[in-house]
Order: sequence, then structure tokens, then C-alpha cells
Amino acid sequence: MEEIRFGTDGWRAILADQFTFDNVRQIAQAVSEYLIAKNQTSAGIAVSYDTRFLSSTFARHFAEVVASNDIPVLLSANYTPTPVLSFAVKNYGLSAGIMVTASHNPYFYNGIKFKGPYGGPVMNDVTSQIESLLGFHKSASHPELIQRNIQHIDFFPEYQQQIEKFIKFESLAEFREGLIVDPMAGAGCGFIDKLLQTSGLHFESIFSYPDPYFGNRLPEPIPKNLEVLSRTVRNKKASLGLALDGDADRFGAVDGSGEFVELHDVMPLFLEHLIKSKKLSGKVVRTTSLATTVDMLARELKCEVLEVPVGFKNVTERMIGDDVLIGGEESGGFGYKGHLPERDGILSVLLLLELLGEQQTDIRELVAHLREKYGPFSYERIDRYHDIEDLHRRLQQLRKNPPDQIAGVTVSKVNLIDGLKLYFGENTWMLIRVSQTEPLVRIYVAAPDRNLVKKILHSGLKLMTGKK
Repeated sequence: MEEIRFGTDGWRAILADQFTFDNVRQIAQAVSEYLIAKNQTSAGIAVSYDTRFLSSTFARHFAEVVASNDIPVLLSANYTPTPVLSFAVKNYGLSAGIMVTASHNPYFYNGIKFKGPYGGPVMNDVTSQIESLLGFHKSASHPELIQRNIQHIDFFPEYQQQIEKFIKFESLAEFREGLIVDPMAGAGCGFIDKLLQTSGLHFESIFSYPDPYFGNRLPEPIPKNLEVLSRTVRNKKASLGLALDGDADRFGAVDGSGEFVELHDVMPLFLEHLIKSKKLSGKVVRTTSLATTVDMLARELKCEVLEVPVGFKNVTERMIGDDVLIGGEESGGFGYKGHLPERDGILSVLLLLELLGEQQTDIRELVAHLREKYGPFSYERIDRYHDIEDLHRRLQQLRKNPPDQIAGVTVSKVNLIDGLKLYFGENTWMLIRVSQTEPLVRIYVAAPDRNLVKKILHSGLKLMTGKK
């Protein structure tokens, strides 16, 4: 079989190339053997899937292999968002969860995410052990065990009850500024609409139907994929547009002018709301790719900030082992105390609407206040496909011998927590990482000035690929 390697968030591959029924069954068998070896079979697992091509069929095959190992399986009766699956694992006291999804990858990919009993991504030691078991035993199908061990279930009702405990739905109804919702034709379709309808909030939806092509765009809520949402917000004279990614564990937002709202600005808003309105407390965990605005606010609120490598499992690890109020990453994934040590795009959308409803304001005013208080901020990330071996070689050389300056700007500090992060003063930095799931380099740049961001970004790209 072809080599399978798990990245920061499970395994993803191209359909009919490496993502095949045989490989999915091999992974299911390895997961089964891992659970058997750890004596964790009696609690069973949950399996669900997104709206991609054949996701439901892959999920069924996975469930049947596990059930044939005499392990109970709760198989979702319909597609679900990833956080709904994660909550089911924790809520039912299961040993693991399997989500068939490729998240924000192109439509011709699929993948598998692994969830631990706490309702969040499993750690590297678990995926390494599962990898080591791949291909040792061929999967088998035992109809009598499949019939006995698989139970079809709707995971959403109990998730909804949990959300209704966390969010004040009466506050959502106070948001009267006009809202457009875009689940990007992914796994959030129907679910976010149902929750918003419960609140009595008036809104309109686009791309609210399941589509394996995701409306002919990448199901990642970043500016270039939200052009229709931005245009609809402007045409409808709404004040806010909210989008979910392909499996609804991340979100994005545009303001009333159709401009993308940087998620670097949203995390401070969430932190302040959780402490001042919800009267919660705890530490803040952020990935190294997230801007330091939240650090400045956290100091004022007397919250400790913990910086971790990119990959939400690193946030999850801290949330499991420490008193963490909120954990976040720059791509729109946030987890919350009292809910899950896991990204939840649906809860994040509702939390943003709750705080806007309570404060009777719009997102532009809140971001403008942040900029007034903490200074100007500009940010951009670029992903560029390139030969993976060349990327690793170049990054390793840069880590060993970091440059003294980039684009004529002097490097003041070097951070090697993940890839290479160069600081140019307190609020200007560049992070270079090679993806663990795709053959591409990710370059992140933050600075007070837009032109400076572009200059540093292009210089970083040339360092990693030889061209701008």
C-alpha cells in the first residue's frame, strides 16, 4: 500500500489516487487494533462525515471494519459538522471519533480526522501508534458483527442543547443590523440555519445546500473565497456576513462594506466578552501564527498567554491539561472553556452575534476601537505550492542561519517554536512553515503598514521558492 502519513489535523489525500476504499479500510483496521491494544473497545467510537463526494460511503466502510472487530460504532445518520461529531464523542463517553472530511481542501480531496475521548484532536503519539499498525492485518467484514455493533444516530439534538446552555439566544435577537450567512455548501448547511432560526434573528443564507464542489470554490473562509458573500452583504445593505469552512470547525467574517474581518481582531473581542460579559476566567492559548493584539489585551485583563505551534491539537493539549478560557488560531478556529477543547465554527459564529447583540454595535466599530487602542495592523498569508523536498531543505537552512534582515528591515528576534518566525520589532513579524498535509509553503506576515507586509511577504516567498 502507499505510504500514509498523518499531519497536524489527520490525513488528507486525493480521491481515487491515495484516498481509496482500501486505504480507508486499512486505517480503520489500524484504529481498531490500537483500541484493542489499549483495552478501549467497550466504550465504542463515533463516525461521521461531511458533504464531499462519497464521504458517507467511506464513513460506512470505516464503521463496518471497526464493527467487524467487535467494537461498537455510533454512525451518524446524516452529514454533520466536525464539532458536532467531537461533542458526541465527549457526550457519550466514547473512546474515539472519526470524521471523514478534508476540511478546506479542494473538492477532489478527502480525509480523516481523529478525535480523542475528550472531544478534540488526538495527539501525535496516538497518530504515530496508529501509523505503525497500518497494513499489518487485512481488514475483514463480518455481517453479523456489523449488524450487532453499528447504531445509526442523529448527533445534532444533544449538541444543540449544549449550545443553548452556552449562548444567550435572546441576545442574538438583539442583533438587528442585517446578517448574511454562508456555510459554503459544506457540512454546516442546515445546522447553522436551524440554530439561528431558534433565536428569532432575521438573516439570509447563501450556499446553504450541500454541494461536493462547494459552489465552485475552496471551502475555506478567506477573502478570495468569500467574494459572493461580500457582494451579497453590500447589495443587501447588511452589516455582517459570516461563513463556515467545509466541515464547520472554522469561520470567517466580512463587515458591512464587504471587507474581510481579520480573525486576529476577533480573538481579543471574544476574550473580552467571555471575561466581562460571561464572567469566565482562565488562560489564553494562541498559535504562533496569531497576532499579538490578544496578548496586549490579556495583560490588561491579567490573563496568562501561552504560545504554541500551529495545529489546533497543540491548543487542545493545553486546554486539556490547564485552565484555559479560550484557544485560537489565525485561520478562524477557536475553542472555549466549558464546551470542547476543539475548534467550533458554529459556536464562534453564535458567540460573535451574541456579543454584537449585547453591545448593540457592529463589527466595524469594535475593530476600529481595537486599532485606536493598540495601533494599526495589517496581515496577509500566502500559500504557494512547490517541491516539498526543496521546501524542507530551504527551511532547514534558514532555521540554522536566519537572515539578519528581510526587505531592508532588521531582524530583532528569532522564534523556532514552529518553522521560522522572524520579528522586526514588537508588532512586525514573518512566519514561514511547510505544510504537513500538502506540498506547499505557508508564509504569514503582520505589520502596521500594508506596503511593509507586501515587501516582507515577497522577500519570504523568494527565500523559500526562488521566485516572488
